[in-house]
Amino acid sequence: MTAQMKTQLFCLHCNRECPHTITYVGTYLKQVRCQECGTHIEMDRRKILETYTAEVIDRVLTKPHRITEEARKDLSNFMRSLPIRILTKPLRVAREIIEVVRQD
Repeated sequence: MTAQMKTQLFCLHCNRECPHTITYVGTYLKQVRCQECGTHIEMDRRKILETYTAEVIDRVLTKPHRITEEARKDLSNFMRSLPIRILTKPLRVAREIIEVVRQD
């Protein structure tokens, strides 16, 4: 999911503190843009994809442990939520992947 945050940062082009918009793709910084002069710094798309791929691999490898811990903590809630999670998880993952890959 793409998110934008407005903040005050020091702009090297304007040589003063002014409003900026920070854009994230998921949890990854994509772009910082000065609202005064329009100067922007953008992350390399390949680096975002490399980082995202490494994170997904880590999430896949640690999922069995996380599921086991969740079941140990609250088995009844885990069993109740499991059927809907099995149905919705593939859709949520697909949306996340599309969001990260489609960013230009």
